[in-house]
Amino acid sequence: MNQATAMKRFRRAKDLLDELGITEPEEIDLEAIAQHVGATVIRERLQGTEARIVGADDRAIITVNQDSLPTRQRFSIGHELGHWMNDRGRVDLACGADKQERFFTGTDKESLANNFATELLLPSGMFTPRLGRQPPTLPVIKDLAHTFRASFTATARRVVDLGAHPAMVICSSLTKRVWFKASSELEGLLWPNNQTSRDTLAYELLKRSEYGEATDEMDTNAWIDHENAEAYVLVESSVKVTPDLVVSVLWWKDQSQIRDLDS
Repeated sequence: MNQATAMKRFRRAKDLLDELGITEPEEIDLEAIAQHVGATVIRERLQGTEARIVGADDRAIITVNQDSLPTRQRFSIGHELGHWMNDRGRVDLACGADKQERFFTGTDKESLANNFATELLLPSGMFTPRLGRQPPTLPVIKDLAHTFRASFTATARRVVDLGAHPAMVICSSLTKRVWFKASSELEGLLWPNNQTSRDTLAYELLKRSEYGEATDEMDTNAWIDHENAEAYVLVESSVKVTPDLVVSVLWWKDQSQIRDLDS
């Protein structure tokens, strides 16, 4: 199979993993996967960006910032491969951490590249059995992120998408919600506030200059736009992922509260 044919076939990350016979997290060798679709990964010191891809016809070069954390480098490679698979033919893009964190739920090129990276690094067939019915706590998410060598953001989204507990993941700046993703049980039922409340752990983390994380039970109205939200409590686990953004996972220990809010 020539490279052009391979690129035409592999629009989905799952197709690529199946073709290569990859069945375990430790087998997800991104450099080898990239070579299989005509892309060579190199590492250099980059200023102001996490990765870039330059490609034409059936060959591409993906350059990754060698100074970034290994999980960031892996997500960057997956992200650029997403561009290569979706925008192939001629690609010349630079993608910083801000792009990788801010674009996750749309149909724009950056969101599609992020979704491809998530599916490539955290395949549902490998991820779901390891998650099982565990609640979306910070230790659970961090343990899965370690197993799959993935970023907190990508892993948190996967936990919310594939987990057994109604939950929500929200990316926030100091002033507003940037994006959110609700589990199927909550989608269309509960909506997060547009503004970042001062009563959230996310706000506290964003006010600090250093990176950090925090978990605690919070009043639901700090996060959820509902007239009766103040009567209930949720669990917030937040991690500062860039100097300007925090990713938070919300879930309810008492799921009867969700039914009450829906009534």
